Amino acid sequence: MERQSASSSSSPLDAGQERVMAAAKHIVKSLAVSKNAADDMMHFLSTFDPRLHPLSSPEAGDEASDSGPDDAPGRGGEEEEEEIAAAEEVIRRCNSSSSSSELIGMMDYLYAVDDAIAAAGHSARAAAAVHTAMPRLEEEVRSLLSSSLRRLSLSSDDVDEATPSASPRHGTLSPDATASVRCVADRMLRAGYGPELAQVYVSVRRDALAESVALLGVEAVAIEEVIRMEWNVLDQKMRRWSHAVRAVVRTFLAGERLLCDEVFESDKELGHECFADVARGCVLQLLGFADAVAVSARATEKLYRTVGMYEALTDVQPELEALFSGDGAREFFAGEVSSTVEQLGSTLRHTIEEFGHAIHGEASRKAVHGGEIHPMTRYVLNYCGLLADSHGTLDVVLGDAGLDDADEASTNGGATSTPSARCIRELLTLLLHKINDKSRLYDDAGLQNIFLMNNLYYVVQKVRESPPLRELLGDDWLRRHRGQIRQYETAYLRASWMAVLSTHLRRGDDGAASRPAAGHRAPQGASAKGFNAAFQELYRAQTAWKVTDPQLREELRIAVSERLIPAYRAFLGQGSRHPARHVKCSLEDLENYMLDFFEGVPKFVRW
Repeated sequence: MERQSASSSSSPLDAGQERVMAAAKHIVKSLAVSKNAADDMMHFLSTFDPRLHPLSSPEAGDEASDSGPDDAPGRGGEEEEEEIAAAEEVIRRCNSSSSSSELIGMMDYLYAVDDAIAAAGHSARAAAAVHTAMPRLEEEVRSLLSSSLRRLSLSSDDVDEATPSASPRHGTLSPDATASVRCVADRMLRAGYGPELAQVYVSVRRDALAESVALLGVEAVAIEEVIRMEWNVLDQKMRRWSHAVRAVVRTFLAGERLLCDEVFESDKELGHECFADVARGCVLQLLGFADAVAVSARATEKLYRTVGMYEALTDVQPELEALFSGDGAREFFAGEVSSTVEQLGSTLRHTIEEFGHAIHGEASRKAVHGGEIHPMTRYVLNYCGLLADSHGTLDVVLGDAGLDDADEASTNGGATSTPSARCIRELLTLLLHKINDKSRLYDDAGLQNIFLMNNLYYVVQKVRESPPLRELLGDDWLRRHRGQIRQYETAYLRASWMAVLSTHLRRGDDGAASRPAAGHRAPQGASAKGFNAAFQELYRAQTAWKVTDPQLREELRIAVSERLIPAYRAFLGQGSRHPARHVKCSLEDLENYMLDFFEGVPKFVRW
């Protein structure tokens, strides 16, 4: 009856002091295992409040000792009935009070529950009191666990869904709140109300986890929705997913596992079950989206995002599986994750295969204006660069064809022989074959070679500028293809300038003087007029041609000038043979005209 009188003291200060005394008595009863231990405890407490000194008297010590767990059956029936009645009263009063959630009020309540639990085994009245207390304890657990949801809701405005790199604060509990939940949970577990505790715990923490995941911009999406989704929407969701899966496993689920371990410290098996139930919906939602992406229509634009999803999931796979205890839960989640990983891997393999087919089957018949770089070349090189950045993942996904790395490296100029390297070489080979086919869309042989040069030069430059691509393809690959560029240059010079040099300037295609055939003498005026007409046509056509790279453009101008300028200088040196009225272009004019070549802007010579 002492807790009852303490709670009804005349002044708030006295009431608080009496409650402290009641708590002290309960500590002694709960912790003391002998009369000496009780005396020592009360002697220590009496140094803080003299009123506690009488509790350390022999009588008080006997009371504490008599109330120990080993001696409980030996206590008088009347004394036990009084304690049960006191516990009933505290439970009844707190159940009917809306303000009983204050700390000291809850402590009184928990002490009363302790007394009722201790006697419930042999007292129907105590068992009924325990049963009456459980709904209140359930609500207390719900309230404490839900406090994190309120904080999470208040923090949701801090998260910009357009920037998934910003991780929201998960609804985890403070250390004090966690200790309070554990305190209540321990009573429910001792009273045999583990299923009720688990139901409340799982319900609240599952909602907390779902809200945290939603703040990352990830929500449940049906397979049918993913299949019908516009690419720009799906692209954003795939990007967010790759970020979210790491945050969920390493922050959210890891935090939930720690919370479960603390709350269910006295029943670890039940804690493991609760964690699996809390995590199940979240994990299956994440895996469900990845499965939907894997079974949706394969498209080249999805390749890079799918690689990102595969990498994210395999990155956290060991950590995710390690969070679950018990063979059943761990086996279930490990199987689900492995299945999704395999589906994503299969999608990547088939998408890369179809990418190659798309390159081979590109059938547009429209020539690119001015022989510029074909859009397909830029597209393929962009993706090859992205694949090279993820070469480690591709090596796992594509598997090994059984070739010996050292042997193949020796035949590929130091290039690695990994599956990713072979894949990229094959894609580039397909590309260059297709570019060669498309060069035939141009009627002018000179423009065909400009087109081939533009595209191959772009490929070589991209490989040189990308360390992963350069490492995978090797220096020998670069040397061979740079040599091919020189061959295209030579073919261009012959196709475009050989007639001008040999027919009108009497020079070979290298600019050296050529000797007329025996007995042949060309008309003097005809050579000058013929050169004028030929150069005018070349100027009109090749100023419209576009050499995209400035360095390549300058190299081509130099190559033409090295042949044309000396030949034209020698041509002008025969001044007496060429009437002035036929010579329309000075040497300086010719050099200036050459600066307009390959700019992609058609111009005309007006003489």
